[in-house]
Amino acid sequence: MKGPRAVILDMDGVMVDSERHWRLSEDEHIRRLLPAWCEADTQAIVGLGVVDLYRWLVKNRGLKTPEADFLSMCDRMAADIYGSRVAVAPDLGALLGELKRRGLKLGLASSSPAVWVGLVLDRFGLRADFSAVATGDETPGRTKPDPDLYLLAAARLGVAPAACAAVEDSRYGVQAAKSAGMRCVAYRGAENSAQDLSAADAEVGALRDVPAALERLAW
Repeated sequence: MKGPRAVILDMDGVMVDSERHWRLSEDEHIRRLLPAWCEADTQAIVGLGVVDLYRWLVKNRGLKTPEADFLSMCDRMAADIYGSRVAVAPDLGALLGELKRRGLKLGLASSSPAVWVGLVLDRFGLRADFSAVATGDETPGRTKPDPDLYLLAAARLGVAPAACAAVEDSRYGVQAAKSAGMRCVAYRGAENSAQDLSAADAEVGALRDVPAALERLAW
């Protein structure tokens, strides 16, 4: 088929249903640090890496907690969320199988640290599905919406960014993929209904619809 040579997936909210679990944990733990925390704040941080999240909270909400303490708190939250709470997104296995059947290389670009990503890949047996993985701790201070993670994943796949497509669920993720020079399919589900995904090249409501969406794009 005419289309991309590689597809690079986001993890949180695309591969696993972690966004709702993070929302609950963040509301509980961050509100202890910042009592005025609200839904608008929750939406504003979707897609940020943990270091960028800390910097955002310091800059925009006046967080006083030391960085090391904040990151340690997030690691504990992540161990619980990825280790026991999350489930694989519906149709993920079918999507990966179809993309591989079409001969496409698969990559993963996540603002989450490698340890968190590894929990998901190992728990659900997904590590062998991806030829390249790029994680937020490899581009500290330059996670989504910056393009660095997608550029790193494309380089590891050996595919030019223009020949890659991304699958994203957040405004920052879409911005990152587009800034990297890639086409982007946005995955819209119940947990990201408030996200502005208008910059994406296409939008789907189920992962099984991604291949058809890619076919409809100009390449």
